[in-house]
Amino acid sequence: MIPTHVERYEGRPFPSEFRVGWASWDDGTFQNRSIKWAYRDTSGKISRGCPELPFDILVDMVIHAHKQGELSAGEILQLQQTLIPQLSFSDAAVQQ
Repeated sequence: MIPTHVERYEGRPFPSEFRVGWASWDDGTFQNRSIKWAYRDTSGKISRGCPELPFDILVDMVIHAHKQGELSAGEILQLQQTLIPQLSFSDAAVQQ
């Protein structure tokens, strides 16, 4: 992955980062983007086991987790509060 944006993530008991950028499987055409949860291994380097996902798969995974009852009411509310205002704005822009 070639990160284009890195943001610290404090949501776990150890420091980590969210990285957005050009996917590791991109063939040099800069068409494939992904997101990665990056955390350090015991030697201090970014772990090779850090998950990297294309955005379409990330969305499908969240939907699947919701269908399986894996998301708490608080997590669902957080998604709604984050996404619904943006969806309403996007819908209004499309109509104009």
